[in-house]
Amino acid sequence: MSRHKWRLRSIGLAFGLGLCAWVIWDAVRKSQSLDWPEIPWPQVGLTFALVMIAHGLHGLAWVVGARKIAPALGWWDGVGIYSLSFLGRYLPGKIWQVGGISVLARGRGADAIQIAGYSLAFLVAFQVVGALLLLLAYMLDDRPHGWIACVIAAPVISIVLAALYRSLAAPVVAVLPYRFQDKLSGAMDQPFVALALNLFLLALVWILFGTCGYALAKGFAPDWAGSWTQAAAATLGGLIAGFLVLIAPSGAGVRESTISVWLTSVGIAPIAAIALALALRLAMTVGELIWAAVGAALVIRPTPPPHPKH
Repeated sequence: MSRHKWRLRSIGLAFGLGLCAWVIWDAVRKSQSLDWPEIPWPQVGLTFALVMIAHGLHGLAWVVGARKIAPALGWWDGVGIYSLSFLGRYLPGKIWQVGGISVLARGRGADAIQIAGYSLAFLVAFQVVGALLLLLAYMLDDRPHGWIACVIAAPVISIVLAALYRSLAAPVVAVLPYRFQDKLSGAMDQPFVALALNLFLLALVWILFGTCGYALAKGFAPDWAGSWTQAAAATLGGLIAGFLVLIAPSGAGVRESTISVWLTSVGIAPIAAIALALALRLAMTVGELIWAAVGAALVIRPTPPPHPKH
């Protein structure tokens, strides 16, 4: 990595961690206390399990569309490639994950440009789905059964976005440089059913992440009377904010600051909100590293030779 990129990474990391440090200092100043809440191990364990499931669904969602571009790409190969690409999130710019996917998928017979175009659209779609669920959760606010509406909305959002994508993909590809149009038009031409399934799986990933936030909220702040939608909105808001700040590796600091400030605004004590955000970061990071290790094992395993034709 060049000196300029290392400098950018350092700036992003310093920005995120500095922001997080300020939030912690402000929380301590307001509460006049350094007493951290006890670790709620049952909720932390549940959160880790949900994170592992969510990361698996995330990889599966990517494979659903990737196999339409590269039919020779196996399901396990695809999950392995996407899981290993999680490591690219810890570099500034977010594009490293897409580059890693392209290189790994090319080794399995996929066209690098097509896979890169599809993967970039996939990452954008993931954030769009999350933003829509965030908006819904925010509007429902403290409704006690708001999570039901979010679950019901998941397939609706998937179908609507799939239809919208089908109508906009061709015009978007048409404005790209001519040399990319042929390859990217094939990459973006996803069947409606596969596209809707892809988006539905992404919606489930966001719902699981929101549930992680709620479980931790009930663990670190057992007296908190807030709703699933309030905790989910804060969690989704923090995750999306971390993604949008391109120079912060994996949204370091930005994610935690957003989640803790948001949860404080809905009644959770500042120190408890910070502890929650840090616990979520730890669970998601460990989950990504485990899935990356699984992905590495799947990717480096020998590919079986094709069966001879008789």
